[in-house]
Amino acid sequence: MQSARLLLLALFLWAPVSVSAEKVTLAYVAINPGQGLFWIARDSGLLEKYGFTADIVLVPGSPRTVQALIAGDLDYIVAGTPAVLRARMQGADIVMLASPSGYPSQRVVVKPDSTLNSLKELKGKIVGVTQFGSAGDTFLRTALRKVGLKETDVTVLQMGGTPGVTQALEAGRIEVGVLGESAMLLVFQGKARQLKGASARELGIPGLDGPLTTTERKLKRDRGSVLRFAQAYVEAIHYFKTNKAGTTRILQKYMRGLNEQQISAWVDDLKDNLEATPYPDDVGLRSELEQVNAPKSQNVAHFVDRSILDEIKKSGFIDRLYK
Repeated sequence: MQSARLLLLALFLWAPVSVSAEKVTLAYVAINPGQGLFWIARDSGLLEKYGFTADIVLVPGSPRTVQALIAGDLDYIVAGTPAVLRARMQGADIVMLASPSGYPSQRVVVKPDSTLNSLKELKGKIVGVTQFGSAGDTFLRTALRKVGLKETDVTVLQMGGTPGVTQALEAGRIEVGVLGESAMLLVFQGKARQLKGASARELGIPGLDGPLTTTERKLKRDRGSVLRFAQAYVEAIHYFKTNKAGTTRILQKYMRGLNEQQISAWVDDLKDNLEATPYPDDVGLRSELEQVNAPKSQNVAHFVDRSILDEIKKSGFIDRLYK
């Protein structure tokens, strides 16, 4: 009987559904390939395959995006982990379902003509971030401590969102900014350069990159729908990792200003960091909790629902994708 139930589950998870399309509203906080999985899922036809139509919106600033999710204006978001954790610690019913990478994409960038060459040289400088409490803001404060600087050694200026930081750097209103993958848009265009040794990966700061987040009430109300959406998300990762031409073509629609060769190189750089089974990494999650000053007794399981990915993995769905 147990094997029969597992077989039925596997068939359900593998077969495209033929149901009336369910409308979902999805939000991301920055324009870059790492946050482009919603685009991939929709424009490749995967959301339609699993019974969805979608509006995908840019909401600059992770705290603002999380607030919209809590308010019920959004169904799923990809936003900075610190804002998700803080909201959850304050009692919000949001929960992370997946995270495609165990390192956040945050990094410090400077104007091309800046004479700065290291994090330690930021002392006395103004640094632009999207919002206080965002992933970039939290990363910056951790990075400063990592190299022996105090938070008060720099002036942190919030710019409202990724576009605000980007535009301020381009216009020369700030010399230093903190961005995620979106920083590469400026680097490729020669409008900024990465500060050496000033990325989360270079500094050895683990974390979660753009976790897929929804609400517990949505999980309770329609678990089957969440399961189908997670399938589409997992298959979008597979598409990104295995269909370079298709991925590049889709990303070009949303990342104007970069040519096919530049986006293709970016896809190559990112695809190996994406996890086929995108469980939120416990080490990364614990690191993120430390960065937001969560109590050491805080249980990481409080922030994550692994049961959806467990169900998908147990069915053999992911093994069949990569077979």
